[in-house]
Amino acid sequence: MIIVNNLHKTIKGRRILTNINFSISKGECIGLLGPNGAGKTTLIKCMTGILDYDRGDILFNSHPILSQKKYIGYLSQHTDFKPWMTCEESLLFFGRLSGLKKNELLNKIPLILEEVGLKGKQKLKVEQLSGGMKQRLGIAQAILHQPQLLILDEPVSALDPIGRNEVKKLIGKLKERTTIIISTHILDDASEFCDRYIVIKNGEIVGDINEDYEELNRKQVLIKTKESYAKEKIISFEKNDHTIEHIEYTSPNSLILTGLHDLDLKALLTTSLATNLDITSIEYYEKGIEDIFLDMVSET
Repeated sequence: MIIVNNLHKTIKGRRILTNINFSISKGECIGLLGPNGAGKTTLIKCMTGILDYDRGDILFNSHPILSQKKYIGYLSQHTDFKPWMTCEESLLFFGRLSGLKKNELLNKIPLILEEVGLKGKQKLKVEQLSGGMKQRLGIAQAILHQPQLLILDEPVSALDPIGRNEVKKLIGKLKERTTIIISTHILDDASEFCDRYIVIKNGEIVGDINEDYEELNRKQVLIKTKESYAKEKIISFEKNDHTIEHIEYTSPNSLILTGLHDLDLKALLTTSLATNLDITSIEYYEKGIEDIFLDMVSET
């Protein structure tokens, strides 16, 4: 559905995006992840036509994406709703900008407001809305024209826990019918509904993480013990096994061993018997999505 090929962007002589390449299939919900300043918003603005780019291609169903803007819904980080306008007036204004006719909008607006959880709020002024309600109104304006692609830039990062939960539930419903890109620097924002994660750092793509992907790390072993381990036993364990580089205590009954090279589970068990460390389970440590993401964007 979407192909981004060799995309470059500079602003005032400063490199913002370098050689960006990725593709998105119809029906996917993609998390665009990266720390603040990574280039996520610039990439999104290039995809929506708000910014030009220096070179490269962005295709939407095999056509240049700028010729397909009518099929794209976009929620920016800061939607410019006027506080004195009502919800209905706000949606009328943005709907007309999208090329929709007034009569069509008057019929659609109550249905869209109901879908985003603002049923009966047509006459309520924007200044009377909570943060979560404003964000849902922002999503309402983005889906008024029933887009094939919905792009959401940091949709929940500025909300309180209640507002975040409301917007997450709404996005979960929308993904059933629309291809979605969600830009965020917080993995938890996207983890409940994203199928895949594209990771960007310093203007470059540094990884593509599948939702089900876990990396088996044979240099790290997770050990669980029957009782809270005694400090002297752990010190004895470390001294007896010279392959251990680092020990991380994750709880009173579990620890992660990091080796200088791949660790041997049988050898570790032998060492544990020699030091009277009562192990209930031992296994190679599997990195989850959050660990992989943090490794990709870490500066160390």
